[in-house]
Amino acid sequence: MERNQESTWHELLQDFEMGLEKAIDELEKRDVENIPGAKEALKQRLKNMRLHFPKNNGEIFLKSIDDKIQNAFFPNTNDFSEAFQKIIKSRTHEQDFIINELLNGFVASKAKAVATGTQGPVIDRMVEAFSKRNDFHIVDYQFYAMFGDPNKPRHYIKSQLEELVKLFGLVSKELIIEKDVRKSEEKIFTFYTFPEKIIKILEEKYLILDEKLGYTYVSEAFDRNVFICMFLANVATNRDDLDKIGGSYTLNGISAIFALILLLSFLPKLSVDETNPILNDPNYNADTMSVIPKSWMMRQVLEPLFEPLIKIIAYRLGGGLWLSKIIDSDINKKIHNQIRFLIKDVNKWVLGQLVRVEIPIFVEISNIFTEILVGYDES
Repeated sequence: MERNQESTWHELLQDFEMGLEKAIDELEKRDVENIPGAKEALKQRLKNMRLHFPKNNGEIFLKSIDDKIQNAFFPNTNDFSEAFQKIIKSRTHEQDFIINELLNGFVASKAKAVATGTQGPVIDRMVEAFSKRNDFHIVDYQFYAMFGDPNKPRHYIKSQLEELVKLFGLVSKELIIEKDVRKSEEKIFTFYTFPEKIIKILEEKYLILDEKLGYTYVSEAFDRNVFICMFLANVATNRDDLDKIGGSYTLNGISAIFALILLLSFLPKLSVDETNPILNDPNYNADTMSVIPKSWMMRQVLEPLFEPLIKIIAYRLGGGLWLSKIIDSDINKKIHNQIRFLIKDVNKWVLGQLVRVEIPIFVEISNIFTEILVGYDES
């Protein structure tokens, strides 16, 4: 078994090396940069990656994925509340803006069937609904009001809602009233809520007591990050049970998102000439942003690296099960392309150039690369 794992990992590293070769060859053919030195900087980075990434059994990947992605976003535990606690303590919406936006976009596309007539993103609507109650419970008819479609039968909406509830790791509870006031007959209400241990965490973190008025309310800090963390905790604790996390669609989306994060982290940070107008743009901050020439993200330049990175991420997060579900089908290619182009929505365009905002995970992974390079040079 262990020999098979070593063989699989070796093949994945080889596929990445082949992708690097293709990217370098394609870059050599291009002469479309409008930033002096950009082409040479990327070419040198790709050659460094080709030289150093296979060393020590893919040490750079192991450190980057295991330390900066696995531990922070997919804790190795079977306890859902423990996973949620670890993730929500270490992540904030501001800290991981790009990752949260990518995940929000992915979850929204996954839940699109539920919310075809809904105004605004699905997660935002859920935040709004749960914020209106101080017990973190939503009765089923409130869900129908938010996401129901008058053109579709109620049982269809119910099945779709159950998929959405399952995706976030929420639970449903039934309240049976023996005699309904209006009809004098038994009535069953279904509530959607968080697991009990999660509610205790939420009450401690997000419930505020107004001592003057004598009631509690949900604080403004309760935002979409709560549901993003629920989604991640659900994936972390049920990674071997695909039915509980939304099937292969979810693992393909997750793998593509973090492959893109890795790819952006490995790109060189460019120094633009002092005469470059981008430096004078009020939206550009040289301390927290770096330029990614538009042509780098064009077809055939960095694209050969994307699929090998998706498979590497899948294997590190979910082993052979996840890797076996990353297939070259049309639907998976569509998912991967959607994630790749989401970067245009979560980063900024300044004077025609894509700008990477240096969020912590980019810096941390980039530092791993730099530290290992320095270590190799010293030895």
